[in-house]
Amino acid sequence: MFNLAEILTLIIGLLLALVFIDGIRRSLRGRASSLKVDLIDSAEIERSDFEQEWLDGYGEKDNFELSEEASNEIPEEFEEIDIAQSSSLVRQLLIINLSSGKENIFSYDSIASMLRGYPFSFDERGYFSVTDGDDHLLFNILNGKNPGTFLEGTSTSDIAFVFDPLSVLSPVEVFDLMYEISQAISESFNADLLDENRNVLTKQMLVHMRQEAQEFQRQKLAIVS
Repeated sequence: MFNLAEILTLIIGLLLALVFIDGIRRSLRGRASSLKVDLIDSAEIERSDFEQEWLDGYGEKDNFELSEEASNEIPEEFEEIDIAQSSSLVRQLLIINLSSGKENIFSYDSIASMLRGYPFSFDERGYFSVTDGDDHLLFNILNGKNPGTFLEGTSTSDIAFVFDPLSVLSPVEVFDLMYEISQAISESFNADLLDENRNVLTKQMLVHMRQEAQEFQRQKLAIVS
């Protein structure tokens, strides 16, 4: 028979062994998580970095210069509004991505063909601009991967529709047009419609984006009135 001291020693030993085993298990789990992170597709990282770089630079003169062009298209009704001083009007881009997976099916020719019937231009910097009847910028279509353009016969598996609600008088109508065109291209090329975070564009997200455009339009009209 074990005496009390021996029993206590045995129990303490078992507890220490369990703590040691649990420590090893946690360490292995941490290493597995680290390996999983390291296995992220480098192409996905490159694409994400490019998208963030483009978004960060949308309002800067030296990056695509789109914001300067867009600001020139602000209707006269809003020219006297100090956008920078208005807490309710904060520049927010609405973005729809299209992805065909790994097939480089989007090119200047294929997109230009799909845009026939809509007023558009191709900027010398390598992206498409969809315009209204008066040649005012509505939204842009970009290469979704580096270098972000369709110059020199570039083809890609991803394109991005980018819309600045601040640059137009009727954001809801422009958003509806952008979705109409993106959906048509998606169906023609069997490509996936994605949101700005590259998740599948669900009906709920589409409604949310349209409501954002509607709210932006309401706020601009409220300021004018």
